[in-house]
Amino acid sequence: YLLVHTNRCSRMDNAKSMSLLTATEYDKDELVPPQWLNNGFFKRVLQPQNSGEICQITNMEIQPATKKGEHYASAMFRVEVTFTLSANCEATQCQQTKSFIVKALPELAGEKQRLLENSRLFETEIGIYNDVLPKLVEKLRLAGECIRFGADCLYHTLVPKKVLVFDDLRQLDYEIVRNRALTLSEIKAGYHKLAKWHAASYKLAIEQPNSFETYADSFMTLPYVVNSTFISGGIKNFIDMLDTVSSLSMYKHYFQTLQSDWTTKCRATYTEYFSNRQPQTWYGICHGDLLANNLMFRHDSLTGVLEDVLLVDYQLAYMGPLVNDLIYSYFMLYTPEQRASNHDELFEYYFRHFVQTLELLGCQTEVLTFESFQQQLKSQKGLGN
Repeated sequence: YLLVHTNRCSRMDNAKSMSLLTATEYDKDELVPPQWLNNGFFKRVLQPQNSGEICQITNMEIQPATKKGEHYASAMFRVEVTFTLSANCEATQCQQTKSFIVKALPELAGEKQRLLENSRLFETEIGIYNDVLPKLVEKLRLAGECIRFGADCLYHTLVPKKVLVFDDLRQLDYEIVRNRALTLSEIKAGYHKLAKWHAASYKLAIEQPNSFETYADSFMTLPYVVNSTFISGGIKNFIDMLDTVSSLSMYKHYFQTLQSDWTTKCRATYTEYFSNRQPQTWYGICHGDLLANNLMFRHDSLTGVLEDVLLVDYQLAYMGPLVNDLIYSYFMLYTPEQRASNHDELFEYYFRHFVQTLELLGCQTEVLTFESFQQQLKSQKGLGN
């Protein structure tokens, strides 16, 4: 069972009221909050540096931020904090309650911790929030478009713990889609926002080629992934499975031809910008993990009409061929029916908004044809396999 900690002003650190939540709903490393996630930590988050204001926390409730299996590269907590801020103890204090998302390096030994060991995932996400996104937003703002890509990062640190703190998007009525597939409208909304992200980073990469030099790490360069039998042995297990289904055995030869070097080719698509840059290829910051759980949607509460979508979780972002995000999403966002019937429609939708955004940003787009886009998709077939 999870203990939800509540700190009262009269018994700040010792008294805790506890409510029970079913442990099977949540990841094991999020059932009990870490000891450092306390009043002192949130005073640092809430109290502006050198402001002279005094922060007093009167209540704090901690829960897991997501259900089991909805993320894998961190421990995440939703923390509701009731507090006051005043310039001095005598001033009239206005009590506020805010909800935050805390993303931290897991402390419980296990698969997550092994995945993150010796990685730069937190460094990458901090960089995206504090360096890349402000530049993309400013680039679009100067072109006349105000846009929000994700949550606001309110606090971050790498020592003594790797931690990020965000505003809770649920307070703004954003939710991930659970227990169903995404609709075509929802995928298009995600692609619309992604196209603007891609276009702004593409233009920035042309104007300032050194802007993204620190974003060479990706999923396929994580030490745990590189050395994992999950990756190296995955295709062998798949081929063995084909033998057990008579209607699929005819495809075995095709996958056997891929077996010897598919991981090398797949990794090459992720590292291409730094190791084997190609002409006529569109490079920029890839989101890197465009799946349904990393899209948060806001619908009108009365009509249900989709109003906006935000992209979240930038730990796997990297500098690479922009089409990689499209290939990844083809497998991670679409249903089998959507892959069979709607992929051309969806890719054309993305491409149209990518080009429109580049035109808004003042880029020459004559050479950016849908045919060249399709050719780039084919050139990265190692990722699609």
